[in-house]
Amino acid sequence: MRSVLEAAYRSHGPVVLRRARSILGNDADAREVVQEIFTSLLARPEQYSGQGSLMAFLYQATTNRCLNRLRDARNRLRLLDERGPPESSSAPRVEERAVLRQYLARLPEDQAQAVVYFYLDEMSQSEIAALLGCSRRHVGNLLERARAGLAAQEDAHP
Repeated sequence: MRSVLEAAYRSHGPVVLRRARSILGNDADAREVVQEIFTSLLARPEQYSGQGSLMAFLYQATTNRCLNRLRDARNRLRLLDERGPPESSSAPRVEERAVLRQYLARLPEDQAQAVVYFYLDEMSQSEIAALLGCSRRHVGNLLERARAGLAAQEDAHP
């Protein structure tokens, strides 16, 4: 199992790192997430059931771990305070990402996943439904609730 996991780390580790970095906006935290995911797989290989691709499993596991990190208030504050200039974006984009991270941290898990997949990854609702194991209609409802929550927050803090 260890050799299989090492091969998976070599082939999929960079993709997992990019994914974590795009959500967290912080290289050090992204590297920790990668380490946590592969260490967890080494300790409990049964969490990957073998159904579907390993990459799809890693993609979803990375998203979940990153969202959990964003929900942690201490890390959320540190991410916002320490964010440096992004690799290749303009200042408004940095501010938008910081606001998005704050918002994602307050969303329920299923809504946050749908938002990340739809808006950041530009996946279709059908693709998201397949990944989350639910109906396309449910994905639409998740996105609508997330939008309504954001609108309510904007109304409360103009």
